[in-house]
Amino acid sequence: MPNDFSDINECEDNTHHEDCHSCVITEGSYTCKCRNGYELDPITKQRCIDIDECNGTKGTHYHLDCHKCINTIGSYTCECDEYYEFYPNEPKCIDVNECDGERGVDFNEDCHHCQNTSPGYTCRCNAGYDEDNTHTEGNCIVMDQRIKICNTKRV
Repeated sequence: MPNDFSDINECEDNTHHEDCHSCVITEGSYTCKCRNGYELDPITKQRCIDIDECNGTKGTHYHLDCHKCINTIGSYTCECDEYYEFYPNEPKCIDVNECDGERGVDFNEDCHHCQNTSPGYTCRCNAGYDEDNTHTEGNCIVMDQRIKICNTKRV
């Protein structure tokens, strides 16, 4: 009685591994073709595994402007530092322009003329005020006339 050693088509019979994105028949077995963000399991060659882009190099495996890389299944996302926001069209962080917002909400109420910087903002002030741009958020403060007069006399 002859033995039947015909090859089983795992791709056609749906007997391939469920984590195989596209089944590719090989002689005596099968392998997988994986979607972006996945790689072929180097051990079994019969399933797709997630690539952890965050273990890679910033600017090569994930976007250079991503402040904190967070791996997701098949991709990654970013967490952004204060004064930055997530850019919706690609995973990176972009500067928030506080000056486009509302005075007293998005930038300091005492800031007369807001100028966006990266990060934060600075202030340009009206006459009679000093600019305090020592922090990421600028401010205008009333000039101390006594200090101004003393400084003028010493010169």
